[in-house]
Amino acid sequence: MIELKGVTKKFGKNTVLNSVNLKIKTGQITAIIGASGEGKSTILKLITSFYRPTKGKVLYKGKDIYKNIRAIKEEFGSSIESGSFYENLTIEENLLHFGGLFRVDKKTLKKRVNKLMHFMELYKARKTLSKNISLGMKQRLDIACSLVHNPKVLIIDEPTADLDPLLRSQMLRIIKNINRNGTTVIFTTQLLEEVDEICHNVAILYNEKIIEEGKIKAIKKRHNVKTMDGVFTKIFSKKGRKTYQESIIVKTKVEHEEEKKQFRLRHMKKGSARLWDFHYC
Repeated sequence: MIELKGVTKKFGKNTVLNSVNLKIKTGQITAIIGASGEGKSTILKLITSFYRPTKGKVLYKGKDIYKNIRAIKEEFGSSIESGSFYENLTIEENLLHFGGLFRVDKKTLKKRVNKLMHFMELYKARKTLSKNISLGMKQRLDIACSLVHNPKVLIIDEPTADLDPLLRSQMLRIIKNINRNGTTVIFTTQLLEEVDEICHNVAILYNEKIIEEGKIKAIKKRHNVKTMDGVFTKIFSKKGRKTYQESIIVKTKVEHEEEKKQFRLRHMKKGSARLWDFHYC
């Protein structure tokens, strides 16, 4: 369904990804893992067309996504930046608002929002202002906003970050249910037991490249370990691993400038305001 072919991404002189090749299979859950700062979130933003590769191509159904932006907007849902809903709107108002941005007709939207609130376990709090709900509910609302237009692909960046074990288990159950309904899911995580629990496939990012990808069982067997944590330890304890100091703490000036440029370009297009970019506002 999705393929990165020889993708390199640089921010100024800083190379984050170098000749990355990756295939995402239809209808499955794929995790992208790696140490902090390896470029996992950058891959997600390349797949969603928010970043353009310095070199190489990102393909969706065999077509360059940058020449097929309409399909990306209509068929992808993205929860990459947390808290991308409006805090002074209720849960229900947020979902109706974002559904309207995607031009879902009112009759369909009302039914879909009602179903989503039940599915994401948000219905009882539907009239509550979003700023007053718990962290776990905010995480679920983020994802619900990404699903309101019924996308074929859901892309999530660390959906269980900062959640306690009970809420984490709840979120993983929801992600599995989303996938069972036919949605291809791509997500990043630092909690490797989640990969063991819900994923079909995994891609391991190391020293700017994808060095392993494929079925979870096959990768664990190849490394002669029983868990993805064991695989991670074997790979990332090697000598010669590059370290990154900037990535998840402070974005470089070049990254900020690129994000602002992409945001302006999208919003300058007639009728495109916030159809895709509300997850980066």
